[in-house]
Amino acid sequence: MPKLLQIGELAKQTGLSIRTLRYYDEIGLLVPSQRTEAEYRLYSEADIARLQQILSLRQLGFALKEIRECLENPDFSLPNVINLHLARLQEQIAVSQSLFTKLSTLAQQLQSSQSVAVDDLMQIIENLTMTQQYLTQEQHDLLEARLNQGQAQWLSLLEQARSHITQGRDLNDPKVQQMAWQWRASILSFVAGDLQLYEALTQLYQREGAEVASWGTLDAVTLEYILKAVALLSIREEMIGFSLDRLTPETNEVLTRGQKAMRELHLNFFGTEGLLLGLLSVGTTPAAQALKSQGVDFVIAHNLFGDWLASCTVPATKIPAEIPFTPRAYRVLELSAQQAKQQGYKQMTPQHLLLGILQEGETGGGMAMRVLQACEVDSVKLKQQLQ
Repeated sequence: MPKLLQIGELAKQTGLSIRTLRYYDEIGLLVPSQRTEAEYRLYSEADIARLQQILSLRQLGFALKEIRECLENPDFSLPNVINLHLARLQEQIAVSQSLFTKLSTLAQQLQSSQSVAVDDLMQIIENLTMTQQYLTQEQHDLLEARLNQGQAQWLSLLEQARSHITQGRDLNDPKVQQMAWQWRASILSFVAGDLQLYEALTQLYQREGAEVASWGTLDAVTLEYILKAVALLSIREEMIGFSLDRLTPETNEVLTRGQKAMRELHLNFFGTEGLLLGLLSVGTTPAAQALKSQGVDFVIAHNLFGDWLASCTVPATKIPAEIPFTPRAYRVLELSAQQAKQQGYKQMTPQHLLLGILQEGETGGGMAMRVLQACEVDSVKLKQQLQ
């Protein structure tokens, strides 16, 4: 019987991200032939062959909608699509040639008196001509505006990545995973849901290389490190997503109320603060009772989080239907699952979540530990109450 691949295996073998494969499934472009009882995606040899066709057509510059029509409609006119893409390329070439002519003339006028300015100008010409091979003028203008707005964040993330590389940090390191999460969130914000813009940028980086495409700000080694960290983050999310099926009803309620608390704080991420607020809002559990016995309740924690977050975050203007966990919150969930297993439980209880918060806090901890420390909680005594 032919071997079926799970989504993580297929992602690893093809170099695609798990999110991309999920998206292909959602839009009906590549629907896995089978699923397990737990709804794990399973891909057959026929699915892999179809994926190869998809990737080949993507290399030719076809949009996902065109690819789906091409693969599913035998009457679809492939020559018409090719002619359409040729017309687009001709338009882009014409724009590039026109720009080159105008700036070359200007460069000649400046050459005699401003040789340094000419060098800078020629660099601008090369950059603009290159990007216009992949981006429309509207996309180029939009990117330029967003780059100007987010330049400080972009440079900060690159500095973090290079520092992690220099220090030899493992990709599983919480600080590296946090950097990966911030990078992915920045990219999503940068393209603002515009799939065509994302595809154009991907093509630009694939064909021109990181250093050329980023105008010298990003080298290939740093990009590879970041992409590997993001890929590992996605795989971890996939694995944790499966483990969430093994939660008690009370733990599910904790996460639901934690999501609600994050919305009330106008945040588009679910960190350890969300886990703690969720624990406190389901007040009948042993975890909530243990916290209350040490002077921690929902109102106190909510007010502390609100004050602290107001000074270091900007309220989100758009909050997704399902707020994503931060890497630190994922780490707490992993530790909680380990606690449940060590104690012989098949499902994770709210007590295990609180033990996970305490264990993660031993290596620094997030906002949840800041609240517990501010309330002068005795962590040793708290652990004893939970075990």
